[in-house]
Amino acid sequence: MKKLNFKQRIIFVLLSGIPYGIVLMLLNYFFDLYTIKSVLYQTLLFTILFGIGFPFVMEKLVPKMLSKLKTPEMEDDEIIIYEDGANLFSGTWVAVGGKLFLTNKRLIFSPHKYNFQKGETSIYLSEITEISKRKTSRIVDNGLRVVTKDNTKYDLVLNDRDEWLKQLKK
Repeated sequence: MKKLNFKQRIIFVLLSGIPYGIVLMLLNYFFDLYTIKSVLYQTLLFTILFGIGFPFVMEKLVPKMLSKLKTPEMEDDEIIIYEDGANLFSGTWVAVGGKLFLTNKRLIFSPHKYNFQKGETSIYLSEITEISKRKTSRIVDNGLRVVTKDNTKYDLVLNDRDEWLKQLKK
């Protein structure tokens, strides 16, 4: 799995830790639970825990979760070309974590066992009409949108979007 570079880590810290810290600060402030100084220390601690600690823990756990995923059921003459961890949004606001496989015939998304969605999502390459880059939360450049002939939109969050585009265009 591709590691985040320094700039990506800083963006992740800012986008995850600071909002959590601000929410905590506001809750404490409006309920008069602590002094402003105490709330600021809590905000700093919260930012460090969730902005730095959470990504570190996830970096260690995600590869283990993905390695336990089985290879999807394949057709007789189907071979895997490329695979990596991904998240799938398929018409909802809820992301499903798992692994994305590119074969010579399909894109197959296999969710890991910690999701509510248990079934695989399979998109035949011949059904795809459009593939475009997108930003996750309109900020982070790590998404792809896949549109099929029946106008179904699949939004993917990928570790290496440019490599996926390169592989899909082959």
